[in-house]
Amino acid sequence: MKFFKIILALFVAAIFFNACQKDYSIENNGLKLHSGTWQFTENTHSFAGNMDSAFLVTNGATNELHLNGTSSDGSQNFNMVLYADTFKMGSYKASLFQSSFNYTTTAKTIYQANQLVGEFIVNITSLASNLVSGTFSGTALDSSGNLVNITLGKFQSTIGGQTTIPVSEGVLGDSLGNCKPVVLNGTYTGGITTTSANTVQIQVTITTPGTYSISTNSVNGISFSGTGIFTNAGVQNVTLAASGTPTDAGNQVFTLSYGNSQCAFQINFTAGASPSNDYFPLTLNSNWTYANSSSDSVFRKVINYSPTINGKSYNTITQSNLLSPATVTDSFYYRKPGGDYYQYITYSSQFGFDNPVSGEFIFLKDNVPAGTTWQSDPISGTSGGIAISMYAKMTILAKAVPATVGGFNFPDIIKVKYEYYVSVQGNPPAIAYTMERWFAKNSGEIYYRLSDSSTDIYLYQIGKFIVF
Repeated sequence: MKFFKIILALFVAAIFFNACQKDYSIENNGLKLHSGTWQFTENTHSFAGNMDSAFLVTNGATNELHLNGTSSDGSQNFNMVLYADTFKMGSYKASLFQSSFNYTTTAKTIYQANQLVGEFIVNITSLASNLVSGTFSGTALDSSGNLVNITLGKFQSTIGGQTTIPVSEGVLGDSLGNCKPVVLNGTYTGGITTTSANTVQIQVTITTPGTYSISTNSVNGISFSGTGIFTNAGVQNVTLAASGTPTDAGNQVFTLSYGNSQCAFQINFTAGASPSNDYFPLTLNSNWTYANSSSDSVFRKVINYSPTINGKSYNTITQSNLLSPATVTDSFYYRKPGGDYYQYITYSSQFGFDNPVSGEFIFLKDNVPAGTTWQSDPISGTSGGIAISMYAKMTILAKAVPATVGGFNFPDIIKVKYEYYVSVQGNPPAIAYTMERWFAKNSGEIYYRLSDSSTDIYLYQIGKFIVF
């Protein structure tokens, strides 16, 4: 995508507006539960039914809004949970641990959406003390383990009273401190970030039902954790999700903790690539697949071409359409001295300048704290005889924070905001466009969004990448 051409076009044609929205908080009035309705679509399959109950749960410091229902024939179960300190009108994202979704039968889970699967968003559009309604859509995992898109989701329901659930009690493992049985899923390779496929299933004997939080210590760069509610006493199977990037090969022992109970299990990590500790890897053959619902889905790859421009050597990343990665549609040039990441750009082709204008700018810094800002050098030229100048301002929004994108768990990312200022015919510069990009350590760019409207949010799902 030619970012700067888009920026200029949008600047000339843009209409800026602000919308105000009033927030409402849910209050507990102890109202009687009433039914509501729900519906959603997956591909050509449509689902609908009744909302049997909606109620608030206080789970430690977090409040939960549970929305439970059944299909019209009563054979399938609908469950959506929102998490917040105070519920208001707005969006609740699975990637931020604000929502989860399960659609099940007694025999299997048909669809599941949470922070480990992909982006799933619930929008509360109407909210009063006893009524809630909204929409939902996003990525879910079906019963065959495939990623699917949930669309056209709607719900409405009255809200019942508020409940405080006790903390569960029970024991892990056997008398020797071993977690038995242990079912390990996924592959574990040095330098390769864990995904939603990396889980461990363990067994717990519950004496007192209630909420639970089970986790391991951090070993070799990764850890496992899971939270939820045990509704019954007895033996329960629990699946914990992995997070992080392993650094070394060999056998590693993890200690699992649940209340005062502990047990241990072992993972053999295979040898892999050594992490580069770069947030934008440029090693030969590193490649990334970025997918979204628009035509901008692309494949990018570092190729064996290192041009020297103005005495500086650059690495080349080619870009092609997702459906035909062999057909290159664009090329980009990068270099990284120290903690600064540079991109060389031919501005004349991006802006349509009358005369050649080229240069480089720092698009990322990994050696400065959050809150740091810097600017690119001014760029000037004419387009159709009209004088145009611009510069970009970069701001580190967050550093060394975790994120889940496209089913991958990234333990260390940098979020950068880009503000593009444009001046036409000598007028004072004004912000023409903004952008946000996320860069993951040892993995590269994982997400960006163009912030003019909600329709221009791009969530990048990594299809394949090589970490060096």
